Amino acid sequence: MPVPHKFAVVVPVGSNPKELDRLADTLDSLFHYEPRVSNIVLVDDTPALRHIENRFRVPDGCRIVSVLNPRLGRGNGWLGGLAAGMSAAFHWIATNAECDFVLKIDTDSLVINPFSERISNQFQARPDISLLGTYSQTPNRPLNLPEDFSTAPALQKLRRPFTVWRRTCYPWPRLQCSLFPEDRLRRQWINAAVENGYELGRHCQGGGYAIRGELLKTLLEKKAFDHPLLWLWTPCGEDVAVTVIAYAHGGRALDFNGRNEPFGVTSRGLADTPEAMVERGFSVIHSIKDCDGRREEDIRTFFKQRRIEETPGNLLKS
Repeated sequence: MPVPHKFAVVVPVGSNPKELDRLADTLDSLFHYEPRVSNIVLVDDTPALRHIENRFRVPDGCRIVSVLNPRLGRGNGWLGGLAAGMSAAFHWIATNAECDFVLKIDTDSLVINPFSERISNQFQARPDISLLGTYSQTPNRPLNLPEDFSTAPALQKLRRPFTVWRRTCYPWPRLQCSLFPEDRLRRQWINAAVENGYELGRHCQGGGYAIRGELLKTLLEKKAFDHPLLWLWTPCGEDVAVTVIAYAHGGRALDFNGRNEPFGVTSRGLADTPEAMVERGFSVIHSIKDCDGRREEDIRTFFKQRRIEETPGNLLKS
């Protein structure tokens, strides 16, 4: 009998009331296909912790918690602000859980097939890889620098020992200087990532990727989580920050989004029709918000009906 894969799932949750409805459906899809998930961490992006974990019933053996995004309303919630939230979530997992890998998804992601065995097996087969997802090509086409990776110039600027940023999340310019500890640390990580083969700007798409559990333990040992606001004022999102940090610590990213591979992830809209996403064997899809003539409500209804036909029931509390 195969040994169950230990994995956790992280989901950022914004303050918009619609986010909780989206989260409910996303968790329902997760529990339907992967009831053996060991930990779920909800990143609550509000000024005070709402304990939204109490709204959901989880499978036996699963622990669900929420952590407060330490940005506390500062910065951009989907760029450097989200990087702060993911730092808090990864810190919690590295401190409190033993996981082969961690899956990061958004509330506009859905699980449409099992994924844990394929991800775990790929990490075992490729010990040099720390991130799996959509990295250099989407399910439909290659991703090209610089048009698909707009943060490359920003990362180049962040490598400078001294510069001034005139456009930040604050109403005033910011001085960047390598004499400041956090500026120096961020610069060191970017430079180390480049030395390890990282191409400036590339990143695993944040709508769905897996990170090796061993990397989080390494980051904990290196005290990387001691600086959750490191990327707050930068124009770099969480997916960029995570990819840079992975390369800086000896890891690499790999596309895992071909036919019968888990990640059917694009930054905007779906890569194909809902029916085709199933037929192509994806497990995690993103983004299911209104786009290209497809309505979020219709997409959710399609996959919800599919789950009902497979195994009737709802794991959410009434």
